[in-house]
Amino acid sequence: MSLNCLVYVSLANQEMSDKHLQDLLKKAREKNEALSITGMLLFRDGFFMQALEGEQQDLEELFTTIANDRRHRDVLQIYKKPISQRSFPDWKMGFNKIDDKTVADIDGFTDFLKNPTPDFFMHRASEAEALLDQFKHQLFF
Repeated sequence: MSLNCLVYVSLANQEMSDKHLQDLLKKAREKNEALSITGMLLFRDGFFMQALEGEQQDLEELFTTIANDRRHRDVLQIYKKPISQRSFPDWKMGFNKIDDKTVADIDGFTDFLKNPTPDFFMHRASEAEALLDQFKHQLFF
């Protein structure tokens, strides 16, 4: 078995209230716990970025389910790579909702985060990693 990290981005197909996000997180955390998957989800104005960590086969099966979920579109896998240890070992799904104040405090990401799109990260995997790392210690709920 090999431990991997998979990162993808997508756009919501509907308005995502805090209640919608909390329900989504509850279900994701339950499923991830059953599969021994850890990770983090970032959200801003309908844009999602998610890092998932776990065994390769479990990640591939979960990503197939995620990619076919009708609640979002433009699902793009940014990267999948082997890792020696988890970056989010204690999180069944960490979460951060990025707001305007947060955007103003992040050097280099301000323009992108004002109007996020999945295509931005297609050839910028290192920027996706940096963004996830930036929010790793600032969980929302």
